[in-house]
Amino acid sequence: MKLKTVAMTGVLSLAGLGLVGAGAHAVFTTTTSSSQTVSAGSPTVYTWASNAQTGCTTEALAESNGCTSITLTAATVGSTFDETSQVGVVNDGAIPVNLTSFTVTDSDLGASGVNGYFQSGLGLCIADSNGTVTQGLLLSDSSYNKAEAVTPILLGTGDYTVYDVDLYAGGNSTYCDAAVAALPSTAEGGADTVTITVGYTG
Repeated sequence: MKLKTVAMTGVLSLAGLGLVGAGAHAVFTTTTSSSQTVSAGSPTVYTWASNAQTGCTTEALAESNGCTSITLTAATVGSTFDETSQVGVVNDGAIPVNLTSFTVTDSDLGASGVNGYFQSGLGLCIADSNGTVTQGLLLSDSSYNKAEAVTPILLGTGDYTVYDVDLYAGGNSTYCDAAVAALPSTAEGGADTVTITVGYTG
């Protein structure tokens, strides 16, 4: 019995060697692959001005407080005035954006009495890094709720730009060469609210 067991072991060993020999002539194949996840980012744009409401007066505060809309401090003026503001816009998002429009709206459009006289005498100037966007009397358009076409300004991540806004009467604007007359006496005590919205795409 012992000899038979040894003989069988020898046969198995030879068979095993035969399998190894056959494997030496086989063709081995393998594959590789790669993948990438692409995510759509969200544009994040904030705005500030030194004469805006508390919390939105600097770029750092605008980013910290999420200022997407600002209200400039109200001013009391005479018949001749020049109220200027420098408004900053910063791209705080992960993708580049293009500033594509300035939309000017007047909540008191068509006002009567002293507000109407005041409104009709207001001059407006907006200038960006490409030059003048709009200038002249605010109500030079019969219904001044419109978007001003502008040359797009590309803002990369972390980039910012500053545009100039000037409400004035009784002379030239600080930023634009467009004179308007002084306010009439019938405008005394009047008020007006002008909103400028910056449009962007990303």
